[in-house]
Amino acid sequence: MRPPNWEFRLVAYAQGQIGRPFRWGETDCFSLARGALEVILDADPLADVPTYADAGGARAVLAAYPDVGAEFERRGATRLPVAFAQQGDVLTLPGDDGTALPRFGFVVDGRGRFMTSDPERGVEILPIPDDATAWRWPA
Repeated sequence: MRPPNWEFRLVAYAQGQIGRPFRWGETDCFSLARGALEVILDADPLADVPTYADAGGARAVLAAYPDVGAEFERRGATRLPVAFAQQGDVLTLPGDDGTALPRFGFVVDGRGRFMTSDPERGVEILPIPDDATAWRWPA
């Protein structure tokens, strides 16, 4: 169950991350989305998914969970068209940073923006792209 003030906690989490450098297992895009889920749900629905410290570790985790969408659904998330994305939804996108990994993020607010991380630019807030898929976790 979501705590009553999750929206404010999510914005505070995002404000604390913005501009931080990219670090595998800390501020990479999946770790940011996972951290946002912990804030939103007051628990980590991905607690059994291993953490990692480098790109090789991230690839190993992805190899263990190759169908991210099916895994999210198995854990209770609902797939939504990106046009219906709301604050707190997790986004999945095709990878574009040369690592051959998918990209993750989360919707920061109701203004069509999401937080993600890139190895070259670090943690940033960007407009939600049309090729994203939104995932809403149960309230």
